[in-house]
Amino acid sequence: MYIGLFKKRYTLRRFGEQTVADGYASAPSSEISVRLNVQPLSSDDLQALPEGDRAAKRVKSFGPERLTAADEQRGTPGDWLFYKRRWYECVSSLEWDHTLLSHFQSEFVMLPPPDQRDTPELEPEEVGGA
Repeated sequence: MYIGLFKKRYTLRRFGEQTVADGYASAPSSEISVRLNVQPLSSDDLQALPEGDRAAKRVKSFGPERLTAADEQRGTPGDWLFYKRRWYECVSSLEWDHTLLSHFQSEFVMLPPPDQRDTPELEPEEVGGA
């Protein structure tokens, strides 16, 4: 049940099927605008992570649709979220359907500097009041 809790639009880069040519992996991508509530991880969220994972900047989002998480075993990239002029890759997306406000909670990790060079083609606009 969507009741407008997710008030901001963000650019999401979604990747297609990955191919390998001449030893290099590539995947076509497209950018879409999604409505999410994005926030940094709390200190409790960070404490629950393994120590080696705490160094990377992370954010979490709440929204009405499941996002694609990265899969290291298959070598498939996750959805990229453009947040505060930085790209973050989705590492998990879980459904929370135990209340009337069913939604998906996703977690993102900031990508390294080489992946930060390109900015999104779409310019999302803020929806409603903040």
